[in-house]
Amino acid sequence: MIGLESIKAYFVTHVQAWFAALIIIIAGILISKLSRRWLHAILNRSRIRDDLLLKNFFLRSVSLSIFLIAIIIALDKIDVPVNSLIAGLGITGLILGFGLRDTLSNFAAGLLLLIYRPFRAGEVIEVEGAHGTVEELSIVNMQMTTSDGVRVIMPNSKVWGSKIVNYSLAKRRRLELTLKVPDIDVERAIATIKAALNDDDRILKTPAPLVRVTSVEDNTATLSTWAWTNPDDFQAVSADEYIRISERLGEAEIQIV
Repeated sequence: MIGLESIKAYFVTHVQAWFAALIIIIAGILISKLSRRWLHAILNRSRIRDDLLLKNFFLRSVSLSIFLIAIIIALDKIDVPVNSLIAGLGITGLILGFGLRDTLSNFAAGLLLLIYRPFRAGEVIEVEGAHGTVEELSIVNMQMTTSDGVRVIMPNSKVWGSKIVNYSLAKRRRLELTLKVPDIDVERAIATIKAALNDDDRILKTPAPLVRVTSVEDNTATLSTWAWTNPDDFQAVSADEYIRISERLGEAEIQIV
């Protein structure tokens, strides 16, 4: 009878402990979600509201930290030796660190990218030959979408160690076009090209477009054209400006060689 009572008391005690641990984990999940929502509203009124990369990283870090704290408290409730477990994880982490040095390197590079912020979400960059729009920066990789719709996922260590070209930070971008015309039509061709550029509202007036003869060979003159645009207009202008100039030269009866 005594043994039965002891077993019953042991069972009740441990069920209560496991139930309390479960409640703590559920509470941790709820607090994590509520704190994420609360912090999201606060960050939207702060200086980093437009920096999606930094804001998302901060929200994820806080949410994960709260959940891990809840897990530790729950383990302590069911008499798991948390201190020993943490000490063991420290030794294990040291061993795993040698095997996961690339992951740790990506994590460190991700922190540096968030601190120095050479780019932000939505900006157009070029790194390691990939050119596109930044979509997301996690603790281990950077994701971008190229102009042709391809998703590129690049390790943070590779991004941090490479030359990063941020086109979105430029106040203006220069378009360069080259075409050849008969040398007898050079002056008319230059005037026609300048008129076509001036009629395009996407071409900046300051600095003014330049059209120069860069070489003459076999009765053919090579004309180089430089024109400035806003960064947002650069892709569209690059795609159709040559056609616009060609049509205007055709209307002026100037042949493109």
